[in-house]
Amino acid sequence: MRAQPRIRDAQEEAFDDAVTSGDWATAATSLAKLTMPATKLAPLTIDQLRLLQDAVIRAHSVLGGIGIELQLAIALELQSKGVPAAKVAAGAAFGTLQTKVDEIIDGDKATGALYAYKIYITFTPDTAVIDADEIAFIQTTRLVETTSGSNEDHKETSKKRQTPSATSVDRLRGKKQGWYGMTMDNGMGSGTLTVWKRSAPATPATMRDRASWNQPNTTWQFETMVVCRSGSDVGKVYAVVTWGFTVDADLRLTEHARIVTNKQSTEATAAVGKWNDQATGSAVGRNALGQVLLPALK
Repeated sequence: MRAQPRIRDAQEEAFDDAVTSGDWATAATSLAKLTMPATKLAPLTIDQLRLLQDAVIRAHSVLGGIGIELQLAIALELQSKGVPAAKVAAGAAFGTLQTKVDEIIDGDKATGALYAYKIYITFTPDTAVIDADEIAFIQTTRLVETTSGSNEDHKETSKKRQTPSATSVDRLRGKKQGWYGMTMDNGMGSGTLTVWKRSAPATPATMRDRASWNQPNTTWQFETMVVCRSGSDVGKVYAVVTWGFTVDADLRLTEHARIVTNKQSTEATAAVGKWNDQATGSAVGRNALGQVLLPALK
């Protein structure tokens, strides 16, 4: 007697369809609703598992405890496909990402003192698995009024390249390069940036950011991407950290949890596209004359 094909339930179909279309957010929520979610992981490639891992991490507040279980199941599946245990965690596939917050200062409305938040980010690549001549950072920023979500970024050139959700590539007006902290067209770093170079592999890629203002009731969100700037991997995202903070009416800061993922969010991809639109658009609206295109992220 011929075996009858197994009937998939609605959530299995939703998961399979989401994987096919690359809708990893839907894949994560559909997977969480299955009785035996781990059984759906075996057919996925390592790259697909990494994207699903990111989606589960980003949905942590919605998934709760099941999200932790899914992360463990994905980690086990990655190991079963030959990924070393040291490289299973999100953001660890291509090197070591480290973050350190050196300063969290509340503001003072009475004295006019500004609030401030300072972070250091370091990436040491695994030269056995990357093919880069240079590695640097692309960072996006979103500064909004906390309750309404209305844009609070006062920089006019930033406004001209924002996504509908008020996210933009984080660069000061007058800078040609979209790479964070890069001050010169020849790819040199600055006081806030050290570019990793194959010619000096022992020196990691590092960046420093210090966000400071006196505007109350604001939410500051940043997505910092470690990206190949030149070499065969150009445009490849090696690791991502999302970070930020919220400021209340009295200028007190509440730090957001730092979240590490393998790849950038769709919002960050859109923001890079907006930077490139600005670079090729009217000279009047550019961040600087000679604004340089960023590579397509991959």
